[in-house]
Amino acid sequence: MRLFAEVVKQGSFSRAADHLGVSKGYLSKHVKKLEVALGKQLLVRNTRTMRLTSAGEILYQQAKNLTGLWQQSKSLLEQSEQQLSGMVKCTAPVGVAKHILWPIFSQILRDHPEISIITPSGNDTHNLNVDDFDFAVRITNTPPQDMIARHLSHIEYVCCAAPQFIDQLSQQGIKLRTPAQLTHLDCLVLSHWNEWHFYNDKEVEKIKPKGKFVASDNDLLKQACIDGLGIARLPEYMVGKEIASQKLVRVLGDIKSDQRELYLIYPQMSARSSRVSLCLDKIINHFD
Repeated sequence: MRLFAEVVKQGSFSRAADHLGVSKGYLSKHVKKLEVALGKQLLVRNTRTMRLTSAGEILYQQAKNLTGLWQQSKSLLEQSEQQLSGMVKCTAPVGVAKHILWPIFSQILRDHPEISIITPSGNDTHNLNVDDFDFAVRITNTPPQDMIARHLSHIEYVCCAAPQFIDQLSQQGIKLRTPAQLTHLDCLVLSHWNEWHFYNDKEVEKIKPKGKFVASDNDLLKQACIDGLGIARLPEYMVGKEIASQKLVRVLGDIKSDQRELYLIYPQMSARSSRVSLCLDKIINHFD
């Protein structure tokens, strides 16, 4: 089933064979044996394309979970659980990794030089049952039900702008008092979250801001904001120091904006390596 899952994951027998270091014929023979044993066709293939049958879809979901368990077992067996050495893999949004996790990871790496930490850049949400990660740190209000989800902190979002941008508005006779005004001003917008919510008592005002700069990275939006190019809605952990030093100015501060929750998420396992447990404990203790 693991070979079948890898074929589906890679999208072809050739790529799966290269990834696993086996021949294409070897993979084809074993997938055929699986189809015969089950009495079901799992893949529809021709010279150019491949797709799953309905039976293949069902089996692939099960195979992914089994593959994930196999990878966890292999990793635990390869290294002694008592050694604080080896690799730890964490998935987190770029901004969280840079502004929240890095100080924690930096200290771990200094204190335990035999540990290495891998945190790929990106904002993809990985399935910890399938992908090869030890834990995730995510901003979400709906953590997965099949994982241990430890709440770490509230994430407040604030609207802010550079002092020179506020001065430009003042020179035009504009004083920002309501969220609705944002639709007529230059805003700096996150590409995958382009609706801003504001809360006044129990009412929600939804705004779709427009602007000259849209990006998938909050750090880029922050720099554009500091450069005076518009109003940004950013997590407070990212701009708190700049607001305190008046490099940025909070706007609409008396109106509550979006709030998300920060979670540490990891699989339910009967055994966990000491290096992963150390990282989990350090993250939890940082927020306690």
